Amino acid sequence: MFETTVVESRKQKVGFQKFLAWPVSIALHVIVVAGIVVGAVWNVSFPMNSPAQVAQYSVAAAPPPPPPPPPPPPKAATVTQVVKTVEVPKNIQEMAPTTVPEKVTVVPVQATSAGVEGGVEGGVEGGVAGGVVGGVVGGVVTEAPPPKTDAPLRVGGDVKAPIKVSQVEPVYPEVARKARISGIVILECTINKNGDVIDVHVLKTLPFGLDQAASDAVRRWKFRPGTLNGQPVDVLFNLTVQFKLN
Repeated sequence: MFETTVVESRKQKVGFQKFLAWPVSIALHVIVVAGIVVGAVWNVSFPMNSPAQVAQYSVAAAPPPPPPPPPPPPKAATVTQVVKTVEVPKNIQEMAPTTVPEKVTVVPVQATSAGVEGGVEGGVEGGVAGGVVGGVVGGVVTEAPPPKTDAPLRVGGDVKAPIKVSQVEPVYPEVARKARISGIVILECTINKNGDVIDVHVLKTLPFGLDQAASDAVRRWKFRPGTLNGQPVDVLFNLTVQFKLN
């Protein structure tokens, strides 16, 4: 009897738990689904502006229309060439001679003025006998050109160089000697037909009066003149003067 009672009480307890499980399960599902929906709605961000404003901001402004094309250039004025018509006389055949004359009469032409004895055919009226064709009426008297001066020739080719006959040593300036200045001075000299140095130009100079000392010495040098085809001529000749300290 004890065992029977125990079994019945277990059957009653199991039936009560089964009856209570359904509403609890449904409640839990409802809570879970509601939580999911609320979470999804909570994370959605809604726009602050109206759809019309969003569309206004999203649409880009249309670019301005292109400028109108420039007007075409004016047409060049057309030049109409007028062609003159040549009228041919209707009786041209009647105007032509029908017979050729045997002798043609030459009409004499009276000369406007008489020619001058010794003149040139085709000369200018009023010309002078012995004048030049194409000259100026009345002529222009010009003075004879001055005689050409013999410019010195540069040595080379047919122009033979002058030969030094005697020379004078230059004076070494004391200031240049104390400054220990040495070197060469190059001079361009004009040597005449007599072998004398008549003109001196310094091409390479030295300080402390060395170039002047070289020029003074060279002017006293004597040469055998340069020649052209065996004849003495004035020549340009470069001379070098050396200053050397002992």
